[in-house]
Amino acid sequence: MTAFITDQATIYQHPAQLLQNLIRFDTTNPPGNESECIKYLDSLITFAGIQTSIFALDPGRPNLMARLKGQGNAPPLLLFGHVDVVTTENQSWQHPPFEGTLADGFIWGRGALDMKGGVAMMVAAFLHAKIEGFQPPGDVLLAIVSDEERGSNFGAKYLIENHASLFDGVRYALGEFGGFTFYIGQKRFYPIMVAEKGYCLLEASIRGKGGYFSLGIPGSTMSKLGRTLQQLERHRTPIHITSVTRRFIKTIADNLPFPSSLILRQVLNPTLSGRILRLLGAKGEVFEPMLHNTINATVIRGADNISVIPENIILNLPMFFSSRL
Repeated sequence: MTAFITDQATIYQHPAQLLQNLIRFDTTNPPGNESECIKYLDSLITFAGIQTSIFALDPGRPNLMARLKGQGNAPPLLLFGHVDVVTTENQSWQHPPFEGTLADGFIWGRGALDMKGGVAMMVAAFLHAKIEGFQPPGDVLLAIVSDEERGSNFGAKYLIENHASLFDGVRYALGEFGGFTFYIGQKRFYPIMVAEKGYCLLEASIRGKGGYFSLGIPGSTMSKLGRTLQQLERHRTPIHITSVTRRFIKTIADNLPFPSSLILRQVLNPTLSGRILRLLGAKGEVFEPMLHNTINATVIRGADNISVIPENIILNLPMFFSSRL
């Protein structure tokens, strides 16, 4: 493993190196084990002379809170991030996922985007303000939490249910992917996330013929499962465009030259949106989930023995949905 950059006095001037340090903590959730990563961030913040507080349902899964005093002329601004990451199991990586390798102008590693990169930027800005003597109009509240990837029972949910007063007065917050640079052609935009989709877990039960695996069984549950997955791929949920999505796309289109502006506006036409998104290629993949609910198969449970074709298969289908309002 590459050595940590340990100069606490100047680390805020090197957010990329701070990100490398954070990646080198394996905080795969489950089990999380975020404590060492949180302790490291706590040491940087306290070294700068800022008082911190640790709140934890489980000592191995703590949450860090710190406040930078402002002038009192504005409500507090919340900087909110998490340090746990999803698994790398059964994945192929060009660079080791927990080394924070710098290559080809990028820092590679699990969590570089989601969301240790964001945490590194927030902490660097937080420390910069303190060390350089900047006093913002209102307080800046920094919250670095555990367990975002698995329901937040040890993280944000725990804080809100047990320490809600910490967030008194907060009206605005910056969090995961709350804003980023986005290009269409040569035009640069800064989209700002104002809401997230809701989430619910659908479960499908596929029943059919089962039996011993050496026998040919037409119409088995496995063949039904295959057809079900193909149907999910071929048939998307209906398009419905929320008011927020409509305003977002229209505002971008209004700031593009012709004919790009005309083409993008057609995304708002349900009869044409599919074709336009395909025409936009990779950029269309960004817009596509905003236009309808998304459903994907993630977990399949059937027989526990390889010699048995199950008579019943359970298929987990997480759905992300947006309001029609």
